[in-house]
Amino acid sequence: MNIKCIVYGCIALILVLIIVICFLCHQRHKKAKCKVQSRSDQEKVRDINEVLKRFGFAYSLPKNIFYSLEDSWQRKMGYGKIYDEMAPTMNMVIDCEPIYFEYDNHRYLIELWKGQYGITTGAEVGIYKADLSEKEPERIFYQAVSDEEQLLVNMTLWKNGKKLFQRGKFHWWLTGFVLGEFSYPGELMLEVSISFTEPEMLEAFVKGCYRAGYLPDNLHIWCNRVEFRLAVPKTRQPSKRRCRRKLAQWQNYWYCKLYCRVTKGFERTIDKLDYLMQTYPMIVRMILKKGRIGSKRK
Repeated sequence: MNIKCIVYGCIALILVLIIVICFLCHQRHKKAKCKVQSRSDQEKVRDINEVLKRFGFAYSLPKNIFYSLEDSWQRKMGYGKIYDEMAPTMNMVIDCEPIYFEYDNHRYLIELWKGQYGITTGAEVGIYKADLSEKEPERIFYQAVSDEEQLLVNMTLWKNGKKLFQRGKFHWWLTGFVLGEFSYPGELMLEVSISFTEPEMLEAFVKGCYRAGYLPDNLHIWCNRVEFRLAVPKTRQPSKRRCRRKLAQWQNYWYCKLYCRVTKGFERTIDKLDYLMQTYPMIVRMILKKGRIGSKRK
């Protein structure tokens, strides 16, 4: 009889604890939601960008995307083909399109990327250079161009005919990432236009495009600007690592599901992020550590 009383007492105590914990969680979430509604957009963007700056990124409220900063720490990390090879290990399942060319006694690389970066869908255009070398272009390690060598880049990312975002800026690494959007690289099409400072540089780049597999009809050239699209890559892709890519994409899918589930009470990304920062800091860390934002490869 005494044993039964002890067992029933333990069960009752556990139930009471569960009820108390659920009540406290409910109150915590309710309080967080009220705080989100009471805070201004300026306050939310300020706090989010304060966190993102350490990762070399910022959030744009008008465009509703993450983007890389010009003075981000990644600028010092350079670029090598090994980065693309290792992409799946950082939950990046992406198409790559490197264009190599020579100009002004230097090797240049302008590379395009599009695909799934952890819990974000995004695209990038990077501009790099290196000294002339007898090595194959793919075996050279490149450095980001200087401020004076940055080019005006415009890009628009489409998913199954729907525009996700558009950006244009003088940059060495123009990027954009949509939070909570899950995509396969084949669903995405990246439109890019690049304005060159000299016609000779444009000509060298166009020749690099031809070597990569583009045809004259694939390029639209006007003055010192070239426009083209990346849907299916023309160049040979890095080692597929199919098992790792599938695992990474499976993880990305469920991360996106989790993000949408937890933040279903909000419509805007800015409100969702503000809510997560107050109630689920672990999910925020997960967002930042997966994909390009948390990557230490660049």
